[in-house]
Amino acid sequence: MKKVKRIAALLIVIFLIAMVFVTLYCAITGSPYFMASLFTMFALPLLIYAYMFIYRIVKDKNEKK
Repeated sequence: MKKVKRIAALLIVIFLIAMVFVTLYCAITGSPYFMASLFTMFALPLLIYAYMFIYRIVKDKNEKK
């Protein structure tokens, strides 16, 4: 399980770095997808953080029962 978590974390980091480069490319070329890319670059990490936060709260409640 530990190996799976490391691989998943590495894939997420690679995906986030790729999102930064896609946003930069869209900004330089003047692509109409720049605003969507910029929104995704900020919204996706926030959603991942919120998901992890809620999971941690729910997990702690289940362990106390």
